[in-house]
Amino acid sequence: MIRQWSLPLGLMIAAACVATPTWALDASTPAPKSAQKIQAAPAVDPSALHAIDLMAQKLRTLTAFTVSADVTTEEVLDSGQKVSYGGTVTYKIRAPDKFFAALDSDRKQRSFYYDGSKFTIYAPRMHYYAQKPMTGRVRDLVDAAQDKYGIEMPLADLFYWGTERAPLSAIQSAVVIGPAHINKVECDHLLMHQGSVDWQVWISRATLLPQKLVIANRDDPTQPEYTATFNWDTTSSLPDSAFAFTPGKDDHPIKVLGDSSQTTEASP
Repeated sequence: MIRQWSLPLGLMIAAACVATPTWALDASTPAPKSAQKIQAAPAVDPSALHAIDLMAQKLRTLTAFTVSADVTTEEVLDSGQKVSYGGTVTYKIRAPDKFFAALDSDRKQRSFYYDGSKFTIYAPRMHYYAQKPMTGRVRDLVDAAQDKYGIEMPLADLFYWGTERAPLSAIQSAVVIGPAHINKVECDHLLMHQGSVDWQVWISRATLLPQKLVIANRDDPTQPEYTATFNWDTTSSLPDSAFAFTPGKDDHPIKVLGDSSQTTEASP
């Protein structure tokens, strides 16, 4: 039997900005901090919080984007051994009310469509889909998916950073580890702790967008991790057809269960 764990929703937890952010480390900055220096650093480094705030502001300015992420989820067996599962997460967003998400792994496939008037959940392998009338912003959809239908969107923090659901005040410790490269993108590496999770984020110096995210669950002594590495496209246009679901001849409608008191983890 596998003991599963799920990440909390939110870590409670436009044109690209090409200028180097004021918090970024310059060429004279020393190598990344050692474990001893990290332990000796202030519990909350203002530079780290400022970096998170700038990233959050950048995310909230995006009006249309596609982001894909290679993700790895660790699950813990009763023996204490950890098993890693890979997958991909793709979002296509066009403000204020167009949303598409696709989750693909060996264990699960799900697609979510929102065209501003209708929310569709589609299971490609089973050829089932469910639809519900809905209006509102993309953020409203992400909220409703969890609160009304028990669907926890993966990487939901992309929609919550910079809002009241992910306040900086919830971060209990924050450290700037130092410069790093993710897929040849120059980044700054930050380490945070809040609640029952430790999380790390690598933020691009050129765009201020997250390039990698690692979340460790401290409620489990083995501290299983969720890892996502991002690829961003903030310039390509997204047509209406990207957000509209058209059932195939083998697809069958089913009912949506509403007002769920339990959360279903949508992550692969």
